[in-house]
Amino acid sequence: MSERSLFDELGGEPALRGIIERFVDRVFDDVMIGYLFQKADRTRVKAKEFEHAAEHLGAPIAYTGRPIDAVHRPHQIRGGQFMRRVRILEETLIELGAPARVREHWIAHTLSLQNLVTNDVGGVCDPTLAGSPGERTGVPR
Repeated sequence: MSERSLFDELGGEPALRGIIERFVDRVFDDVMIGYLFQKADRTRVKAKEFEHAAEHLGAPIAYTGRPIDAVHRPHQIRGGQFMRRVRILEETLIELGAPARVREHWIAHTLSLQNLVTNDVGGVCDPTLAGSPGERTGVPR
């Protein structure tokens, strides 16, 4: 018998769709990074975020978007902006009750993509603007 996927452990498609809905809405509406998404199609971003997350969590769903670096590099995203997105992801996963194993994998996977998203890998978000969980994942607080 094969090990249960992180996708299944999370609760499958309904749970993942709920997380993606909340997460993308928070990112689009965030005072620090929301402006980066002014020209983006929220529905499309949700669809691609769902595919990407489902795939790396072990679901039989393929990511059909463009390569991560091709999508993000033209926007000159700063390291602190990238880390702000990571913070929002972590807070959303905690808020919606994602199991620890899923959260740790998802955050680690996201951090592994930083070099594809930004050249400013040393940047951090302002620790006075966010509180809580980051110590475990290395996300600034």
